[in-house]
Amino acid sequence: MTTIKKHQGFTLIELMITVAILGILAAIAYPSYTAQVQKSRRADAQVALQEIAQRQEAYFLRNRSYAKDLTQLGYAATSAEGQYGLSIAPTPGTCTGLAAAACTAYVASAAPATGKPQVHDKPCQELTLNNRGTKTAKDSSNAASTVCW
Repeated sequence: MTTIKKHQGFTLIELMITVAILGILAAIAYPSYTAQVQKSRRADAQVALQEIAQRQEAYFLRNRSYAKDLTQLGYAATSAEGQYGLSIAPTPGTCTGLAAAACTAYVASAAPATGKPQVHDKPCQELTLNNRGTKTAKDSSNAASTVCW
């Protein structure tokens, strides 16, 4: 009596087809994943700018002027997760008095920190928020961007 051996396993062609399919799926999924991660990291900047705005308003109530830098507000120069560098600047022409001590307007900015992955977020290279609550953003070519807020 002759026995027939049944082979178990995959052929090289079946394996290569599977690898090709996985490669195609990864090529489609990875860019979407990185875009979502960048979008979620923007929240770090948005929260930081909102906190700066809150502290600026409290500072204004106490001093009748907006703070000129983050140290006056007791705020760090980087966002909570370290993805963004933060700054504030008085709006030009809004500081009066002795040595331009009293400022009536400001712009808070967040830009991706050097060496952080958020530097590759080309549509949102700078987010700003001013004393009137106006939210703006610029892309990598310094043009206005509407997808950041």
